[in-house]
Amino acid sequence: MNLAMRTLQLAGRESLTARHAENMLASGGLLVDIRSPVDFRRDALPGARNLPLASRSWDYRHLDKSAAVILCGTQDVSCARAARLLAGKGFRRIYHLADLCD
Repeated sequence: MNLAMRTLQLAGRESLTARHAENMLASGGLLVDIRSPVDFRRDALPGARNLPLASRSWDYRHLDKSAAVILCGTQDVSCARAARLLAGKGFRRIYHLADLCD
């Protein structure tokens, strides 16, 4: 287990499998892809919103704080950083889709 995953778990954030994520999305969860717009356009997951973490103005304000937020990206450290940023803005149900961040 690497440091980024420990950071997510110690911060109270859980890792999800694709099956768990599908169930959560069916119940109103939000799928947030933190990769660049180029990577997002190339192979985005259905229903995902692109919120590039590398953007100068990371605009999380259109996300519903009461909904479960499922982060996906290609690097554990990026998912951990996004989870910490969202937690600091009052989001409480933050998850990370393990299949893409591994």
